[in-house]
Amino acid sequence: MPQIVTNYIELHICRRTDDGFEFLLLKRADDAKIYPGIWQMITGTIESHEHTKDTLLRELEEETGLKPEKIYSIPRVNTFYLAIADKICMSPVFLTIVNDKNVRISDEHSEYKWTTIEEAKKLIHWPNQVDSLELIVRYLNDESLFEKLVEV
Repeated sequence: MPQIVTNYIELHICRRTDDGFEFLLLKRADDAKIYPGIWQMITGTIESHEHTKDTLLRELEEETGLKPEKIYSIPRVNTFYLAIADKICMSPVFLTIVNDKNVRISDEHSEYKWTTIEEAKKLIHWPNQVDSLELIVRYLNDESLFEKLVEV
């Protein structure tokens, strides 16, 4: 029977532009052990000694070199099955807003790109991550709704 684990995070990154918001997507390296070549936001694992916020900050730095303006908890938890480990994973969703557009990717990724919401929806591999992004855009476009987000 698969184990249920809750030590994963999903972190969407956006920045404000004159034309609205852009979202950062990262392309997993072709030699990645799992899901090579797919476009995604930051995903990562919470280490046993870490608070979730520390994981978010660490993963953001390791995978992009960016510094967050703020990080918000999005009221959504994605679930997925990780076949290579026979685990059902629960992954809370977060949003960070950054000011810098200069990204330094890690060896985990081969490319990055700042995209519009429409382009991001076409590139992201997993439908539940697209759903997360659509929810985030709903919050970003409604100030009264955005104010209800909890800052991490």
